[in-house]
Amino acid sequence: MLFSSQVSSALLLWVGLALAEDTGDPEGPPTPSETITIYGEARIARQRGEMIRTLKHLGYRETKRKNGRTTLRPRIPYRPTVVLDDDAWMQIKRSPIRIDPPGSTNWRYLWCLPPFTITAACIQVGGQVIGKRKLAHHKEDIVRATRYEMKEWQQAVVAHAMDQRLNTELPDLLDSIWHTGHSSDTDGAFLETPAQRREAIFNFWANRSCVPEGTSVRELVATYIEREIQTSQFPAPSEELQNANDAQRCDKAQPLHVP
Repeated sequence: MLFSSQVSSALLLWVGLALAEDTGDPEGPPTPSETITIYGEARIARQRGEMIRTLKHLGYRETKRKNGRTTLRPRIPYRPTVVLDDDAWMQIKRSPIRIDPPGSTNWRYLWCLPPFTITAACIQVGGQVIGKRKLAHHKEDIVRATRYEMKEWQQAVVAHAMDQRLNTELPDLLDSIWHTGHSSDTDGAFLETPAQRREAIFNFWANRSCVPEGTSVRELVATYIEREIQTSQFPAPSEELQNANDAQRCDKAQPLHVP
């Protein structure tokens, strides 16, 4: 029985390893976009959290979140209010008059209700009496203290938007041009012939910028041309490919393969 149990365990282990090594059909469609999307959103949320934590260390607390914006109020009334937008930009403005009784619990608001109303302790007017020069100084302090966190947050938003474009929007755009002849990048005109559709895609490839983001888009379009257009019933002749290579403006760009 002991031997049989060991053999069974060994067989189960071998089957588990075999299943783990089986990655499926190598020709099957990969699904990197979902992973990239989830990772990008998680990175944005993490960097946004770092930004809020830094502001809390500076004496701020979250008071309101609405329409993708988070408002943080200072514990010291005369310091400016900070508004964070989910698109990774920050607004710093003069703090308004507010009801903010002393203490740290929710019960502290009872001091502001009749008959216990203590006006001086409940109404904070510090933001209305501070001068413009001193207010500007506090704004500069916030910008300097959060410069690194804001930069990381903005980079995460840009990277996520780029991933979305490369993995979803751009393939859909190319498919729309090539298979249906419709595209927002062609002023809504219907492209009837394969030659017109190839021209639209080649122009799109050639007119990308020379920055890293433009390079990524150009590489994806080149892959689409090679695997989708050139393997179809209407591949581009060598002359069209060479004209596209001559039209692109980046010296270090990888040219399209001309048979």
